[in-house]
Amino acid sequence: MEVKNIISELASHPEGTFLDVVQMNGRNVGACDITGVSPVWEMHPDTDEFFYILEGEFEITLLRGAEPEHFVAPAGSTFVVPQGIWHKPGAPSGAKFMYYTPGKSLHSEADDPRKTSAS
Repeated sequence: MEVKNIISELASHPEGTFLDVVQMNGRNVGACDITGVSPVWEMHPDTDEFFYILEGEFEITLLRGAEPEHFVAPAGSTFVVPQGIWHKPGAPSGAKFMYYTPGKSLHSEADDPRKTSAS
């Protein structure tokens, strides 16, 4: 077993680097320090995605109804994006967060990827 300081790990890499921090059940738990909003939508067809916000304020927009749903998660918050839901993460003012995405990731630059095929 190895104990790691996530904040120190993030500080030792350029902002925007997605780090594999530890392994759990044969998959990586990651961390990232970002400022800005993703230019693409993402979706995980075979798994939920877990987030824990370490510092700052994280924003996420989900496409699961007629209108996009926007959520704001301050430091100390956690949430799960359900399997199969297109989402766009961001942190306009900056955030450090941990995530666990054990399955496949699809990405799309479409305005509404539910209406097009994903890459």
